[in-house]
Amino acid sequence: MNKTRLIIYVIMLGAFLASSAFFYKYLSVSRQHKLQIMGQINDFNLQGSDGKNVTLADLKGMIWVADFMFTTCSGICPMMTKNLASLHRSYKQEKDVLMVSISVNPETDTPEVLKAYAKKHNADAAQWLFLRGSNEAIKKIAVESFKLGSVDEPVFHSSYFTLVDRQGRIRGYYDGTDDEGVRKLFKDLAILKKEH
Repeated sequence: MNKTRLIIYVIMLGAFLASSAFFYKYLSVSRQHKLQIMGQINDFNLQGSDGKNVTLADLKGMIWVADFMFTTCSGICPMMTKNLASLHRSYKQEKDVLMVSISVNPETDTPEVLKAYAKKHNADAAQWLFLRGSNEAIKKIAVESFKLGSVDEPVFHSSYFTLVDRQGRIRGYYDGTDDEGVRKLFKDLAILKKEH
């Protein structure tokens, strides 16, 4: 009888330790999935494709993915826009998720040109903003807020998407021309949506 009881206790203890190890591992993995804060976007005032001004305050409470592009770019921009369009389609029903494309060529990319570009890529104007501003304003936001490009470059855009949270904080950078980088962005955006 005592031997049987001892065997039962050993089995129960083994099961308890195994489940404890599983939950510890699960909680450790969960903690690792919290996205770090990499910076804060400074206030800005840019013009949308509808001609209206857009500021950081207008995006408060929204999760957004930003990129720097220009409509006549034949290098990395078409691939980045294609990947952003895919993300846009996936999150079209989520009213708290935006795509934000900022032109680095405001002389060419007038509101009318940006509107036509948005239409070409089936962008819902309520959830994919195309913005422009003076060269100085774009340079300032790209370099000082997003930490992308350089003030010495005439075209200061990069291949990176930036994930921004509801408080305007940077939570990740992703290579917009790389399939693995885009997949990671999809996953991290889903993680960020669960944050409150």
